[in-house]
Amino acid sequence: MDDTFRVLVVDDERLNRVTTKQQLTEHHYVADTAENASQALEKLKTGNWDVLVSDIRMPGMDGLELLKEVKQKYPTISVILVTAFGSVETVVSAIKGGAADFLTKPFRFPELDFRLRKLKELHDTRKEIKYLRDNMSTAETYYKLVGQSAMMKTVFDRIQIFANNTVPVLIVGETGTGKELVSKALHLQSPRSEKPFIPVSCGAIPKDLAESELFGHEKGSFTGAVQRRLGYFERAHKGTLLLDDVDDLPLETQAKLLRVIQEGTISRIGGDREIHIDVRLIATTKVDLGDIVDTGEFRKDLFYRLRGMEIHLPPLRNRDNDILILAYHFLQLTAKDTKTQPEGISQEASNILKNYEWPGNVRELKRVIESALVLSRNAEIHHEHLPDYLQIHSRNQLANTSLFSLKLDQCETIDFKGLTKQIEDELIQWALVKSNGQQSQAADLLDLPRTTFQSKLGKKK
Repeated sequence: MDDTFRVLVVDDERLNRVTTKQQLTEHHYVADTAENASQALEKLKTGNWDVLVSDIRMPGMDGLELLKEVKQKYPTISVILVTAFGSVETVVSAIKGGAADFLTKPFRFPELDFRLRKLKELHDTRKEIKYLRDNMSTAETYYKLVGQSAMMKTVFDRIQIFANNTVPVLIVGETGTGKELVSKALHLQSPRSEKPFIPVSCGAIPKDLAESELFGHEKGSFTGAVQRRLGYFERAHKGTLLLDDVDDLPLETQAKLLRVIQEGTISRIGGDREIHIDVRLIATTKVDLGDIVDTGEFRKDLFYRLRGMEIHLPPLRNRDNDILILAYHFLQLTAKDTKTQPEGISQEASNILKNYEWPGNVRELKRVIESALVLSRNAEIHHEHLPDYLQIHSRNQLANTSLFSLKLDQCETIDFKGLTKQIEDELIQWALVKSNGQQSQAADLLDLPRTTFQSKLGKKK
């Protein structure tokens, strides 16, 4: 996607046009100018513009009329209106007409730059969402594994390389990253795909039954053994056995597992013969086995038998744009199951999803999308449809981010009153825009009594 940001400046005052274009160019924007609304509309026909920065008071068609024309013909272009005669009525008219922002003359270029940067973030999110919607059908899906990040492409490559081998594979990744899906992909890609795939949750096996569950037992071999039972290894003969969370196996069972890997045979509890088994073994772990080898919780010899062919699944927070790709993937899956046609995910909700750390990884994201779709009643998912903890996290991020920064290194003196007044005017304008001109709501946004807000607003006019 193109990273350039194209800005068309419309002003009947030549000096303003030329100066603003020069400053935009110096700050790496693509910029051009028009001296009136008619010329601007002609240039909009031939250029792919992102933002229109227009004066309001101009001969002929004024800025508000130009805004109306632009929003009708080019709805994706953001419009910033500029005037030396700011008033509440003008701001409200501009916002209701679809203006993205509002500047009062005289303004310094950093003010415009700040607004353009915010709009670029918004445009980038829009482009990303459109890109995802347009390309979801071609997003790389590998045996239900979805992703376009470089890390996931490495995982896909490893699956293809390892699938045709018979030696054990160790899959390492946090809980919820999709280790079992990778295991199934390895099995389905292998020559054993028509044979059994047996997944075993090692953490769910009672410690005193682990050996029986894995290797089986003969009738009467212990109290309660009323009949012969085949273990998971025998059931997976000629196929694939997945030992999920192998780090949860008791040490004594680890010793027997090592012997099975080395010899290729098992012996049922109470049995008197060795049984040859042909099993492709896949083990997963949510921890670094090397660390628990050092603490004595995992056998070193078993560790060295399992490692070698390893696949490391990255946490979702490290997978670049895969968060939104997966979000839309789960949206489509859920919609298919419920036979609905959801509209998508809003830009604000998308930003919240992208900026969250996802400790539960892909599994957590899937659940969030499923619940959000229910709350949205199959319409577009907005921020209020996301779980409370995600919304709180987003608000906390904003609270911990500085609202503005001052570059004072080159200043010899500072007009304190003027700078303070400028910041106050910016806050008032922000609140009016946010509240769509509703003064009571704007006062609440600034945590000010309405009378105080109205007093400050009167001084601003």
